[in-house]
Amino acid sequence: MIPRLAPGCALTSTGVVAVVRGTRAGRVADVLDTLADAGVRCLEITLNTPGALAELRAARDRLPGDVELGAGTVRTAADASAAAGAGASFLVAPDTSAEVADKAGEHGVAYFPGALTPGEVARAWELGATAVKVFPANALGPRYLRDLAEPFRDIPLLPTGGIGPDTAAGYIEAGAVAVGAGGSLIGDALDGGSLTELADRAGRLLAAVEAAR
Repeated sequence: MIPRLAPGCALTSTGVVAVVRGTRAGRVADVLDTLADAGVRCLEITLNTPGALAELRAARDRLPGDVELGAGTVRTAADASAAAGAGASFLVAPDTSAEVADKAGEHGVAYFPGALTPGEVARAWELGATAVKVFPANALGPRYLRDLAEPFRDIPLLPTGGIGPDTAAGYIEAGAVAVGAGGSLIGDALDGGSLTELADRAGRLLAAVEAAR
């Protein structure tokens, strides 16, 4: 069975999912460690990152138990099973798939399927989504999320796409349970950029989300 969101879980307590999507292996571990040290407790490694499953396994062995590790860009049942087998406690996708939902339920892991329209949000929830990833959020912005949240007050919405420390608050104020932050948070850290600056961005993002609640 796919779990629903529980009060006090990492997602609801911090309001942030950090999306780590790299084009090459080598610095993923450093980025994950930096984010965890900065206080981020939901870390997503996309499956199109080279070595994603190995990075996921290693991070699960290395990071504290209160850090939730998930897999992103999970689009097939095979992806879902592989990610769960590597230690993912949540699966994130750009779309909604009944097959992936079934596998998430089979493995007992959370599922954050992607949706944008009201019909897509409703279908994702009917399939058992833990929370619905509103993607790409930056295409329509916080005002759209507010309009979307109004009739779906019972559905946790997780806007993702183009959200960073300077824009996250608007989505939380519009009704999001949390935000997914990728490129605007990670910056150039995966390509050799400053980990100190990454930690600063993570701290500012967490503070912005907390202040907007």
